[in-house]
Amino acid sequence: MAIYHFSNQIKSRKKQQSAIAAAAYRSGERLVDERTNEGKYYNRSVQPITHILAPSHAPQWVYQRERLWNEVERVEKQWNSQLCREINVALPKELSHEEQEKLAITFCQEIFADDGMVADVAIHRDDEENPHFHVLLTMRPFNPDGTWGNKQKKTKEVINGKVTTMAVHTTDWNTKEKLLYWREQWAHYANRFLEKNGFSARLSHLSHEARGLETLPTIHEGFAARKMESEGTVSDRMQINKERREYNRTVIELNEAKREKQKRERAHSFVRRFTPLEKKQLKEAAKGLRIFVNYENVMKRKTQLQKWQSRLNFQADSVEKQKKIDRIQNETLMLERAENILEKEASRFLTAYYPTLEQGHYSKEQKIAIVDVSLTENKKLNHEQIESLLKNVEHREVENAIDQLLNHRPAFVSSLHNEVKVFQQQFETLRIKNNIDFAQPNSIKHAPKFVLDKLQLLLQKKDRSAQALDLMNRLYDNRLEDLYPQWKGRLHLTLEQKEWLVRAQEYYEKEITPTDLPQSPRRYTVIEQEDLLSRLYEIKKVAYPERKRLYEQLVERYPQFQPENDSYLMMFYQECQQTIAELSGNAQRQLGELVKPRDLTNDVNPMNQMYTPYPSPQYDRSRTSDFFQILESAIREANKKWKEDDFERRQLKKKKNRSMER
Repeated sequence: MAIYHFSNQIKSRKKQQSAIAAAAYRSGERLVDERTNEGKYYNRSVQPITHILAPSHAPQWVYQRERLWNEVERVEKQWNSQLCREINVALPKELSHEEQEKLAITFCQEIFADDGMVADVAIHRDDEENPHFHVLLTMRPFNPDGTWGNKQKKTKEVINGKVTTMAVHTTDWNTKEKLLYWREQWAHYANRFLEKNGFSARLSHLSHEARGLETLPTIHEGFAARKMESEGTVSDRMQINKERREYNRTVIELNEAKREKQKRERAHSFVRRFTPLEKKQLKEAAKGLRIFVNYENVMKRKTQLQKWQSRLNFQADSVEKQKKIDRIQNETLMLERAENILEKEASRFLTAYYPTLEQGHYSKEQKIAIVDVSLTENKKLNHEQIESLLKNVEHREVENAIDQLLNHRPAFVSSLHNEVKVFQQQFETLRIKNNIDFAQPNSIKHAPKFVLDKLQLLLQKKDRSAQALDLMNRLYDNRLEDLYPQWKGRLHLTLEQKEWLVRAQEYYEKEITPTDLPQSPRRYTVIEQEDLLSRLYEIKKVAYPERKRLYEQLVERYPQFQPENDSYLMMFYQECQQTIAELSGNAQRQLGELVKPRDLTNDVNPMNQMYTPYPSPQYDRSRTSDFFQILESAIREANKKWKEDDFERRQLKKKKNRSMER
């Protein structure tokens, strides 16, 4: 994985340092110091790749390493002179040697040489795990005629009525702002090369604290520390990194547990009034529509297969199983095919080790779980353990399905509407084709049995989807009742309008009131929007498991952001759309590509939806560009309907009272 390391130090005569010695050590060349007549040479096992880069007005002799640094030693007269600056930079391991060299040269030429410095570059690969380069930079600028210029110039200023002589630097190379600029530019250059070469890894010049990360950064180990470790000697740097990695693992595990808790709490807030049977109905509907299918499930199954394959009990069939594993690695492979492979393997295992178990009573998920736990714990489970495991499997399946359903509410509701419509059309087509009229018993009596059976099946499927729609309607009603217990107008919102209101509350983490509607609130600053757009755009371009890693990085930086929640994402894109004039050109381009509507068929195609956490076609930008205006209109219309209904109720009550009086 690419790491960010960019260190800076000054070589000075005050510290009894030598520019000649520094250049000799980093270049691997034998250089003579003309001041002392001493030869400087440091043998290196891997010869560095070196380049000297200079501004266009520098004299030709700067390209001779020995003369360059002897001229530096000669021109610096004072006992405490700053001789040169050294920059030490880690190269991305992902890049090839050629690309690493090209990156280093491009960066040093455009950032240092074009700014007036001579840059002596040396790329070190003594350790393939730690490719890096050193840059020795001249501290004194060149005049237009190629002669050395001055580092400082003296000016006179009047301070408190007295004339004071001040020394002013002729360049900004020694400023803190310049160093920060160099650090930032290195991240940009490296990321550009990584993107150009098809790698999703990215560097950041910001500290962990500035990025809001709880994990601790590791420190640069260096060749010497690694060599000490390989020779059995304890290295302080290696030990510090070991402790920090252990700490970071703990932090990551705690954050994962925290996210799981948040996921459960969110699911509970939506479905807490549902019975276990109703939750199971929603799970089955989501499963039937394949809404919850995703790469994480496929990769989890792949990991299980690999673990099973490694067991001695399965070595006889290892070649065939490896072919099956390779098939799962294909990104277009559906979870159902992966699970079918696992189910066959599970059935073979259960037949061999649990011969009395009636496999027909268990789902494939339950059979897979029994095998997985048996292999993990390396023992046969007794009846009580199996029963307990199966209950946990069912509970976990429902939780996961509900979570995925909540993340894709608009797509799920749209799919259910589509299912009801399709089953109804198929039902009517089949009925008309076979001249069946349910008002005439004879037409039913003479219809073929297989046709009646199919009609009954279509009716059952339609009813199941309609029931799931009713449950979703109740889900929104319950949520809105929790949020707005006194507002009766919520009863007259359409299912889509309820989703809009719940979506806004979920995004802003507060109840949206009428005062919020004329001017929509803000959740993220423009800088945060640009950073999030860049991350989401990068996620869109990669496949699982790289996508999962980028998700985790995004959530680590923005713990409240929900990148897998379609509704949340649409609110974020809407917010970005409102401030689009403030966004950079690149961010505007990324926003345009992220919310671009996709051409999908009317059927729910999980392969088009399950890997892409971006708005479904039903919620493209054209429909959400005036989100709060639409919401305000919906609330106004709902209140109007409630008042009309309330008026009719009062009128009916009055008529009833008058009739009773008579």
